[in-house]
Amino acid sequence: MQITNSGALNYGQMGLQRSQNNLDQASAQVASASTQLASVNNTNGTTNAGAEIRDGLVNANISELNAKANAKVIGAADDMLGTLIDIKV
Repeated sequence: MQITNSGALNYGQMGLQRSQNNLDQASAQVASASTQLASVNNTNGTTNAGAEIRDGLVNANISELNAKANAKVIGAADDMLGTLIDIKV
């Protein structure tokens, strides 16, 4: 009997990669908005950089929660595979 559990592991891994990509985008958004805010402060102009920073930080938190959830999926798949192997052996 062949035991495969690639479905849950693959979905967990893809979710982790997606979370990392989203975190990268959120970090870039915060960095870009911070740069805009610094340049606007030097020129006394107005911008919505504060809102962009807030949105970037919220997106970073969402990415963290998604990564934690996907890590739990991988852990559950690993536990299930271990149980199947213990039963088969």
